[in-house]
Amino acid sequence: MRILFISNLFPDQREPWRGLDNATLLQALRHERPDLTVRTLALRPRILPRRLSLEARPCDEWAKPEYIAVPYLPKAGGMNDRLISMVLSPWVATHARPADFDIVLTPWLFPDACGVRHALGPLSSRQLAIAQGSDVHRYLKMPMRRRAILRMAGEVGGVITRSRDLGSMLTAAGAPSARIHPIYNGVDTGCFHPGSRAPIRADLHLPADRRVAVFVGNFLPVKGIDLLIRGIAEAGDRGPAIHLVLIGSGPLEKDLRHLAGELGISDRLHWPGRLTPPQVAEYMRAADVVCLSSLNEGLPNVVLEAMACGRPVTSTDVGGIHEVLGRDNTAHALISRRAPGAYAEALIRVLNNPPDEDKISNRGASFSWQNCARHHLQIMEELMKTSPQPPE
Repeated sequence: MRILFISNLFPDQREPWRGLDNATLLQALRHERPDLTVRTLALRPRILPRRLSLEARPCDEWAKPEYIAVPYLPKAGGMNDRLISMVLSPWVATHARPADFDIVLTPWLFPDACGVRHALGPLSSRQLAIAQGSDVHRYLKMPMRRRAILRMAGEVGGVITRSRDLGSMLTAAGAPSARIHPIYNGVDTGCFHPGSRAPIRADLHLPADRRVAVFVGNFLPVKGIDLLIRGIAEAGDRGPAIHLVLIGSGPLEKDLRHLAGELGISDRLHWPGRLTPPQVAEYMRAADVVCLSSLNEGLPNVVLEAMACGRPVTSTDVGGIHEVLGRDNTAHALISRRAPGAYAEALIRVLNNPPDEDKISNRGASFSWQNCARHHLQIMEELMKTSPQPPE
C-alpha cells in the first residue's frame, strides 16, 4: 500500500508536537503493514510563502516528509483552499501519478483537505480526509468554508472523523452519510499505563498530601481554561486544596497566571510547559484526576491517555467525549453547565469517590494505536477496491 499524506498537521524538529497523532498513526499503519510506503507533504501556512529550512524528526524520516510553504490569508480565510491548490497543483502534476499512490490521506478538512481535492482532480476518488474537531465545529458555521467542506465530502473517497459526534455534524450539514467513517484516535499503551502516585510525585516535586489535577493542551480560548482554574479555586473553598498542573503553552498563559493570582491560588498551580508524551504520562500517573474544560472538541487524545493511565476524567460535556466516558457520572464526571460551581462540584464528587483504576485503564487500553490503524487500513483497502482507477 502506497500513501500520499498531505496536511499542515505533521511535526518537525522545531514543532515536534505539531500533528503528533498523525505521525503516530502513520507509524502504526506501517507496523500493521510492513510493506506500506508513505510520502509526506507537510504544509506550512505563511502569509508570504518562502523557502523553508525545516527538518523532520529522525523517527519520521522514513515517511519522506517534504515541508512546503503555502499561502494563507487570515482575513480571507474562505479562499485558502484555492490558494493551497495553486501551490499543490504543479506538484501533483509532476509527482502524483495514479500509479504512484493508492491512498491520499489528508487530515484537517479546511483548507487542507479541500485544497488537496482541488489539486488532485480525478485522483480525489482515492482521497481520505480526516476531521479532527475544530475544522468541523468552527468551519461549518462559516458559509464559504462550509460550502467547500461539503463539496469536498461529496467528491472524495471518504471522510474519517475522530468521533461519532463529528460525523453526525457533517451529515446533518449535508455530507453523504455513506462516506463518513468514525474512528477514534489511538493511545500508546506502552507509554500511558497505570503507576504508583507516591514515588512519581516525589520525582516531580508535587505535594504528596494534596489532591492533584492535570490539564494537557494548548492555552487557547477554545480550551476554556479559565473555567477550570475558577473551578479549582471554588473546590478548594469547599474542601481540601487541589493543586493543578497545566501542561502546555499558548497565548493565554499570561492571562491565566493573572487569573490565578486574582483568585489567590497561584501557589497551587504548576506550569511545566510543553512536555513529551512520556513526561505527560508521568504527570497523569501522579494525578488524582485529569481535567478538560473545552468549549468544543472532537475526541481529544488526552481523554484516552488519562483512561489508559487509570485516571478519572472531569470535563465539560462537549463533542465526542461522552462517547467513551459515558454520561452516568460514576467513574468520570461530565459537566453540562459552564459554571465554576458546577465544575467544582464535579471535581469534588470524583475525588471523594475514587474509581476502579484497573477498570478505567482496561477501557483506555482498548483504544490502542494498533486497533486504530487496523480500522484505517480496513477503510483504505475497501476504498482501493471500489474506487475507479483514474486514467494515467
